Amino acid sequence: MLITTKGLETNAKFNARAAGLEELKQVVLPMAAVPLKTEVEELNQLGKQTADAVIETFCRESVPSAGPKEVDEETTERVLQFSGDSYSTALDNMEKYFLQHHWSDGFPLVPPTQEAVNRMLEGTELPRDHVVGLVEPEGAAATIESIAINAVMAGCLPQYMPVLIAAVECVTDPRFDLRGIQGTSCSVSPLLVISGGKLIEQLNINDGFSAIGPGWKANATIGRAIQLIMSNIGNVWPGRNDMTTLGSPLKYVMLLAENESAYGGAWEPIRVAEGFDYAQPTISAMPAISWQPDHIPSVIATVDKTLELISLQGKVKYDRFAANFGLDNMVLLTPTAFEPIRLERRSREDIQKALYEAIQLPCSEFFEDKEPSTEAGVQIQIPERIVEKCKANPQAFTPLLFGPESLKIIVTGGPGPAMLAYISTWGWGRAYFVMKPISLPKYWKGLLEKY
Repeated sequence: MLITTKGLETNAKFNARAAGLEELKQVVLPMAAVPLKTEVEELNQLGKQTADAVIETFCRESVPSAGPKEVDEETTERVLQFSGDSYSTALDNMEKYFLQHHWSDGFPLVPPTQEAVNRMLEGTELPRDHVVGLVEPEGAAATIESIAINAVMAGCLPQYMPVLIAAVECVTDPRFDLRGIQGTSCSVSPLLVISGGKLIEQLNINDGFSAIGPGWKANATIGRAIQLIMSNIGNVWPGRNDMTTLGSPLKYVMLLAENESAYGGAWEPIRVAEGFDYAQPTISAMPAISWQPDHIPSVIATVDKTLELISLQGKVKYDRFAANFGLDNMVLLTPTAFEPIRLERRSREDIQKALYEAIQLPCSEFFEDKEPSTEAGVQIQIPERIVEKCKANPQAFTPLLFGPESLKIIVTGGPGPAMLAYISTWGWGRAYFVMKPISLPKYWKGLLEKY
């Protein structure tokens, strides 16, 4: 028996079907998906009405269901053909068909012909049936071939395949909680970060001016391919099982590159900080829910002022209702914003520790004036030490990060005015920053020369 609320009927049916339970009967409560206070007060009056509806539904004779109309029928043909009085018309017909089947992001697609897919597969030594990961919520296998198909549609080059494979490993890692991210009503999406100066240069990935912006094929198409993979292999569509009420431009999936030259030897790149060898390029997925740039005027661009501005954003971005305590957050600094840190020889660990100590709230705000409890977090228990401190003194301050290592700091972008951005995450899931190594094929040099 499915008991759901208005607006979530299709979502409930879809998830039941995905779990092999499509014949489950459903009762829809006459209230909003997230009830208003006035509706909650009316729940007692709805009790008998709901109970009667449940009994009636249980007793009703089962009628085989083909599933909700919103759920697409499976297309079994391996090869699809499209025709028209011109190439342009045939392409338009393909676009319409793909949109009707929810295989598109709305932008023009590159036709995934067999020739184009075979060309894309040159970017990896792995067999086409190799499974990289399971894409939630459908739980379908992301094979090398299916990754290549979506890469072609997004406009990728074959040499992007190693990056795409590692990115799929990131988002399908259980620590990333892709099921939660794909189905939540919150505006959360992967933000991809590539680290590896030599590879960034070889693939012409933008790590300078407008690092998260248009104009660079690799940044645009790699991010787009991951979005298509999440949507097409994960079988996700807005209003069906993607329940994001507002959405976000981050859902197009952005790829930014770490600007290693800006460290000037002061810091190791993020991949080394996370435990990888310097020579090993990596890609990371950050479950990002916000994007708020901040300008640091040159007359006040000191380390202390930079830390102050970052901590202000960290406190504002704390989600008191979703309780995203204990999850990873990210700070982006432009080279000019990082320069005072470099000149003062402040280590990454030192800056992380300083921010951990600065990003705090009074206990009364942390627990929203409720009784402190380890169960206050949505997905993670609040440590006992914090609970006891707050019980003893509601005005005491408590950190919003689990530890200094929860804050990932990356330098990216171009020179010029000092800018920073604080990237927070959501709290209704347990999603973390995930980093994976990028494995290049033995014939990498030849691949770059060919394409």
